[in-house]
Amino acid sequence: MGSGCSSFKLEEENGKFKEIGIPVMAPMAMEFYHSEDFEEEKQWLKSTLKIDIESQTFSSNLEEFLSTLHSLSFYHSKKTKPENKESATDSDELTVKSFKKMDEAEKIESIILKARNFLLQKCLNEENAKSEHDKTSADQPLIELYKQFYRKLLTRNPTLPRLNIFTTNYDLYSERAMDLLGIHYVNGFTGGISKFFNPAIFNYALAEKMDLSQSKWSVIDNFFYLYKIHGSVNWIQAEGENKLFKVKEIQEPTFKGLEDESTIMIHPTPLKYNASLGSPYSDLFREFQKKLMQNNNILVTIGYSFSDEHINNLIFQAFTIPSFRLIVIGEPTNKNAIEKLMDLHDSRIWIIGEKWPEGKTNYVPLHFFKRFVEEVLPDLTAEDLDKKMEKTIQNLKDLLK
Repeated sequence: MGSGCSSFKLEEENGKFKEIGIPVMAPMAMEFYHSEDFEEEKQWLKSTLKIDIESQTFSSNLEEFLSTLHSLSFYHSKKTKPENKESATDSDELTVKSFKKMDEAEKIESIILKARNFLLQKCLNEENAKSEHDKTSADQPLIELYKQFYRKLLTRNPTLPRLNIFTTNYDLYSERAMDLLGIHYVNGFTGGISKFFNPAIFNYALAEKMDLSQSKWSVIDNFFYLYKIHGSVNWIQAEGENKLFKVKEIQEPTFKGLEDESTIMIHPTPLKYNASLGSPYSDLFREFQKKLMQNNNILVTIGYSFSDEHINNLIFQAFTIPSFRLIVIGEPTNKNAIEKLMDLHDSRIWIIGEKWPEGKTNYVPLHFFKRFVEEVLPDLTAEDLDKKMEKTIQNLKDLLK
């Protein structure tokens, strides 16, 4: 599941559209770059560091921009002795010192902090999500869409292996939807009051005891594995007693509660600035690769534009397995890798989508998350099947008249 799944626009009375979900990366980057309080930083980046945010590399990708800044920050941290230089994100100095008076390392840190907090605010989406329990279904269509998605996945044949949901999204829509539905899921964290990351949990399953007199168990049906391979807005770096992995899950995340945290575990802000090589990212990508390399496997992508090379490489490697299948829910264009996949003419690759009709601004294409959930994803509940059979039989009778 990519960022396209959490974007949801509602048409207003004036004909314009309001984003009530989370914007995809390109418009999110544009909004940050063109904000009024980023003008001074933008000029300094271009003149001093030769980083042009209008270039193709950064203009539509805030993650790439942050990755570059973290690399520069790591370089400066090696130049300066640790005892003489405190991390900018661990102090309040940058919030009171003007940008002009900062040295080069501090300026980089202040830009990272500003971009991170912008990303954090957008992905928490508190304006639309904070009172979701008090709203009706009509007032929260995105969370209802996620609920419908997971509700339909539950109707899958229970004799098949448990589904693995991999997502690049930082938001909490999947967790909220499953919590509201009472669905159990494993997301890599263990514990009670304090939950810390432990990848070993992905090897476990939730089961019910079938026979009280004997040790017979059966894996419950409403159970998923959720892998957030780019991290999450409610993960932070924290110390825990006897904890090998220093990543903690916050149960009720808010921007006010997280903005002062030195390390929010959203890519690309991993521990010790070591890109996606360190835990928990390395563990999550290892799980992704392990699942891809299993026989008779099917990967379905939705809301993912194939713009992450490190993810693409793992997917493409899976084609060395003859039984691997890839189903892409998306539009092939000359700007993305989906068209290149289509040009391979490999029978193992299915692409479901449609071109956006010219002149239609309020049209919802088939490959959008809303139409995929409502029209493409089958609902296999017994009640629904009975209704469909009854309708088909009635239609056949009408044809035979």
